[in-house]
This record gives sequence, C-alpha cells and structure tokens, in this order.
Amino acid sequence: MTCCKECGSTLENVEVEAYERRQVFDIPPVNLIVTEHKSQIKTCPCCGKLNKAVFPESVKYPVQYGPNILASAIYCKNYQFVPYDRISELFEDIMGIKICPLR
Repeated sequence: MTCCKECGSTLENVEVEAYERRQVFDIPPVNLIVTEHKSQIKTCPCCGKLNKAVFPESVKYPVQYGPNILASAIYCKNYQFVPYDRISELFEDIMGIKICPLR
C-alpha cells in the first residue's frame, strides 16, 4: 500500500501498525496414481524351464484397486450408506476413476 485511500498522502515510509489475515482452506485435486509392476520372465538356457519372478504380496491381479480407493468405497457404502451406483458415479465425477458398480 503506497498511498492513503482518503487523501492520497504517501504511506511508503509509514510503519505497519497491524496485519489483517484471511485464510482459504481447500482440498488438493485428486489425481489417480497408477503403479505398474513388472515381473521378469526368463527361460533357462540349460533345461528350458520358464521362470517367472514374483510380484509383491499385495499385487495379486493384472488390474486391481489400491487400499485408499478400497477404503473410500467401503466408507461410502458402510458408513454413509451410498448405493453402489452412486459410489461409482462419485468416483468418476470427483476422481476420474471408472469403477463398475458391484451388485
């Protein structure tokens, strides 16, 4: 602030008396994080046996949802009593995650 709003006098060398504060609270945008796991597959040159590396214990299927998505869905269903169809719509509208509703 460089001049008085009333009379136009300069305020450049006037000491600040106080500050008025205002805060805005918001949630960050939700972004889907996809983690791809790869398992090496090699054929033994000696015996011809096909060998596959193991995936982490929690990775059981080619495509699956992580613990945060599952927890959010369970919360919506079991605590808020949101029907499956609406949970599916919510996830797509808010988070961009397409989930087929379970029945």
